[in-house]
Amino acid sequence: MEKTGELIPVINVGVHECLNREYTVAIIKTATFRPPPTPTVQLVDRNGNILGEEVVSVEQKKKHEAEENTTFVTPDFVLTVDPNDIQKNLTTDYLEKNKASQAFILPPVQFIEVEEIEDTCDVVSSSPDPLADVYLKEYFNFEDDAKLASILVGFNVKKE
Repeated sequence: MEKTGELIPVINVGVHECLNREYTVAIIKTATFRPPPTPTVQLVDRNGNILGEEVVSVEQKKKHEAEENTTFVTPDFVLTVDPNDIQKNLTTDYLEKNKASQAFILPPVQFIEVEEIEDTCDVVSSSPDPLADVYLKEYFNFEDDAKLASILVGFNVKKE
């Protein structure tokens, strides 16, 4: 894809969802922690249509490889629509004329380990942005090591 000079915003919906829960905890994980059950990054248009997403499992990769209109831009990210259509939609004229735009969304992700705890509900997780990740590692006395990553997990407790 040719650059148009337009920046695609990143919206961390997952962190907002975590912080809107009754309880939010921070976890520092290593690469040995399980992969996420669903994509943690999606490219969406203004109408919420998914244009691309992170590939997090072998099954998901096989599914996308079998689809006709997919393009892997990296081994871990696939466009689910024609890249030329995305490029066309990023041009300023098209944006002004059709009020269409794209954004990278970091959606809330299921966190099974907390869902299995009795009386928890509305469980979501998300990775904070890079600056918040560094802050959390420093706050909890971890090195700023690329092999470590922070995750926020938000949840509510069932009321009796």
